[in-house]
Amino acid sequence: MSEFDWVAARSACTLEKEFERLSAAVQRDLERHNALNPGIAQCQTFATCADGGFFVDRPGVHRVVFEIERERIRIGKWAYMGNHTPLMVLRVELDDDGKCVMIDENENKWKPWQVRRRALEETFFGKPK
Repeated sequence: MSEFDWVAARSACTLEKEFERLSAAVQRDLERHNALNPGIAQCQTFATCADGGFFVDRPGVHRVVFEIERERIRIGKWAYMGNHTPLMVLRVELDDDGKCVMIDENENKWKPWQVRRRALEETFFGKPK
């Protein structure tokens, strides 16, 4: 049995690389959602920002913005009436199981799909009743 290559795993576990993976996964989620929900879902779009961030827009309702700020991934929702709701602030690190994980300010570990669901569920499906 070979020993775990923690150096390679840690080299692959950077904020920038996780942010790129997050961006690609959000695009896939949006495409998948739009394919499964034709019609009304088509008003949602993905776009990149000049500063390297990206967002999912639901015109006339809100925009979910993903950005890197001070060694953290920040996710927030901007309503079209101007108010901002922070959703998550995450750091990236290699855990003791050798997995690259996102950790919030309360030390909760999040899988990538969980981060995307928490950030985008209301945008895709509306507020729960």
